Amino acid sequence: MRRPNSFPVVLLVFVGLLHGIVSAQEQPDYVPKPGQFPPPDSGTYFAGELVVVDHVNRRGGLRLDGDGDQGRDDNSPTHRFAMLPYGSLWYHGAPAELRDIPIGTHMHGYFYLPPEGDTTIPPAEGYSAKWVPKQNHAISLEDDFSFYERRGQAWKLVSIELTYDASSPHFPKPDKPGDLRKTPVTGKLKVISTGQTAKDGRSGELTLEIDRSSHIWKGREFAALEDLAPEQDWVQKDNTRSAKFENLAPDQVVQVNLTWAPQWVNGQFHVADLWLDKVSREVATERQRQTHLHHIRQRWPAGWVDHVEHQEGGKGIVTITLFSGLDPSVYEQARLLAGAIAVAEKTRRTWWQDHDSKYGLIVDFKDDPNPPPGSSGLQLRFQLSELLEGYRPGRIIRLRPHSFPNVKPPAEERIKSLDKQ
Repeated sequence: MRRPNSFPVVLLVFVGLLHGIVSAQEQPDYVPKPGQFPPPDSGTYFAGELVVVDHVNRRGGLRLDGDGDQGRDDNSPTHRFAMLPYGSLWYHGAPAELRDIPIGTHMHGYFYLPPEGDTTIPPAEGYSAKWVPKQNHAISLEDDFSFYERRGQAWKLVSIELTYDASSPHFPKPDKPGDLRKTPVTGKLKVISTGQTAKDGRSGELTLEIDRSSHIWKGREFAALEDLAPEQDWVQKDNTRSAKFENLAPDQVVQVNLTWAPQWVNGQFHVADLWLDKVSREVATERQRQTHLHHIRQRWPAGWVDHVEHQEGGKGIVTITLFSGLDPSVYEQARLLAGAIAVAEKTRRTWWQDHDSKYGLIVDFKDDPNPPPGSSGLQLRFQLSELLEGYRPGRIIRLRPHSFPNVKPPAEERIKSLDKQ
């Protein structure tokens, strides 16, 4: 019996696999859709310095990292962005709002194309399209501390070189003592990455600019540049002191927050903050966590409507999913007994919450252990005695857990406030 020729089948399988590979490579950017969270690992990574903030409407602008292209550095506009409704921010290792993050902070983010019909970010007129990334809706933004800490990457100190201003009256003179700690200084700090290498961002050895403006955190206190190495480790030649960090404990790692340096175009950074130990990092994170909790208790966590079950007399059961990026204690409070659901817009702004919300009892809830990006995985079903127009699938809401205060937001944060936004 003649065996059938399998070559055409193999060829078809190969062509099919090849088509799948090509299709995956040519797959268009994901476009966010109402009521749908994006698939994992679908965002485009950008990093840059935060230079514009509109915290009320959750918008801003980044000066994207330099890549050595002087033409791009001279001719590209600020990368304007809007936070997606389910987009989250992190600062010092804890959840944050845009208003918590200082101008000049270096940020890491993942971005998508605008949702269909969304004109939140106006086109950058007068600039070449090649300088303007199309992905301008962010699902996450994090400072360096948060980005690397949350991914298991840290830095080890390699060496430091400080050049003092010899003309300063505090610089030691041949015939009299001086005070180097009061003398203006320019410096270079070398660090090398350790731990798990973050998928994006930077790794390996970095040389960073550092001076008196850099905040050095050690334990619960500030430290000076001269405290980075023991006095006997410093080597001085003329007005320059240098030290190598060769005697550090194996587990002594640091985190840094970066900001602009004159050679930004070539990927140079200045040290804004340096955390030298675990205690200093824990203090920074807890301080920001408390700032976050104070804010979210008064503005309430956000989410969207998944489903509405209409009942007689205008009653109904509303199913909502809360967005990610909040302290775990907030979700614990949201599970308890009851709460009010306020209608909001894509910016998360509400009207007067007391007038545009309804109170209800939790029928049940469920947790998704592997939620998609932007989702907390917590879904709640509320029995309400009256449904509002804003309770429709895909619409944004704010949830007030029973234990949270019922307060009116500031005028500029409310929709149809004095600024008519």
